[in-house]
Amino acid sequence: MLEAAFLVTEECARLARWLRLCGYDAVLAATYPLSELYQRAYHERRVVVTRNRRVTASCLFRVVHLDSTGLDAQMQQLMHQLHLTIRAQQLFTRCDRCNIAVEPVDKTQVQSLVPPYVFQTQQTFHACPSCHRIYWAATHWQRACRWLDRLREEASHA
Repeated sequence: MLEAAFLVTEECARLARWLRLCGYDAVLAATYPLSELYQRAYHERRVVVTRNRRVTASCLFRVVHLDSTGLDAQMQQLMHQLHLTIRAQQLFTRCDRCNIAVEPVDKTQVQSLVPPYVFQTQQTFHACPSCHRIYWAATHWQRACRWLDRLREEASHA
């Protein structure tokens, strides 16, 4: 897995999901009480990512205040400020809901869990060991890859 770990506040939940899809450890947290947020960031060595200006930086952990509500701009800001990279080999290695690393599963184990067309057309499946959600590379995967490729390209020209 990638080395950076994030504590993303609730108003940035969509960003947390995309960080997970990029292979980053990104957990959601409430901003209140702030003392709990700060303790968690410190003890788990996480970068706090938020739009909440009441969350203040500390010498004990890093805080990134996002400037935008737009996902593209938020990802660009993190890539620039934290020097994050989007690595193809890390994409889709975490559950976008649970933040747990997904594991490969044998195709025969998912036959009753996926639509028949998916079972017939896909060869590779992964599952979340926590929520048991099944993942495969379908059209949503292709769209996500195109979007992430565009972000990488824009970041390389910035």
